[in-house]
Amino acid sequence: MEKIMTRAYGEVEVPENSDIVFKKEIFGFPSSKHYYLLEMKDLPNFFWLQSKEEEDLAFVVVDPRMFKEDYELSFDESDRELLELEEGDDIVDFVIANIPEDPADMTINILGPVIINVNKRLAIQAVSSKNEYTTRYPVFEKHRMEKVV
Repeated sequence: MEKIMTRAYGEVEVPENSDIVFKKEIFGFPSSKHYYLLEMKDLPNFFWLQSKEEEDLAFVVVDPRMFKEDYELSFDESDRELLELEEGDDIVDFVIANIPEDPADMTINILGPVIINVNKRLAIQAVSSKNEYTTRYPVFEKHRMEKVV
């Protein structure tokens, strides 16, 4: 086990060599390439994507299908190559959540999914080829309805 400093929990232990290497950085954060995926202790199905290089840099991520059941992961061939995807490799995808002071206003970035090749521990933040997706998809239906009206 190795110890790391985290934004949310202070010092925690993680398995050695369990970091995920981003082959293409999270947009706006080019200096951090190594992250850990940590389960949130107080919020089931939400995770911290914690930077190894910068303890104050962490993103809340979640499976987009929790809030958008018809969400489809769609990314291009160059991203597949960066992830070094081969037959039999497993991938998981998350979206970054923006949780403001009032959690009722929470949004998720369904345009820029985080995709992880589980087998090789490689990741990218892609740009979805679904043009109708947005960086600020309202999580709660009330807010989605307001956008339509």
